[in-house]
Amino acid sequence: MKSTYGLLLGLGLLSLVAWAADKAPLAEKNAPSLAGTWELTMEKYGDAKELTPASTEHKSIKFVTDTHFIWVWVDPKTKKVTTSMGGRYELKGDSYVETPEFATEGMEAYLGKAQKFTVKLEGDQWTHSGQLSEGMHIEEVWKRVK
Repeated sequence: MKSTYGLLLGLGLLSLVAWAADKAPLAEKNAPSLAGTWELTMEKYGDAKELTPASTEHKSIKFVTDTHFIWVWVDPKTKKVTTSMGGRYELKGDSYVETPEFATEGMEAYLGKAQKFTVKLEGDQWTHSGQLSEGMHIEEVWKRVK
């Protein structure tokens, strides 16, 4: 008899967990993933009034997993990485926060500081905008590399 009650109690708890998981917000359960490789196509930094095509002096590529990111600037002539930074990120709804954990020389000011953005993901286009921890406003448009 005790084993029957234990089995019923276990099944009841398992059902409750399954029911609660099913009630999670659809936006979180079915949220689009940023995982992949991205190339910067448009940019707006500081006081600029409108987006302009990404710089031709370097190619900006961002690699994203489910938990981490790294972006690199590659010199198109030498194929060398000239600048890079990466670390953990969080994506919740339209809030995207990068927290750099490593960087090349010149980017140390961002280490350990949350960089907060509003994100919009439409198909293979990712736009984020916000204010960096040092105060500069940015807006970037990235295209998924296939």
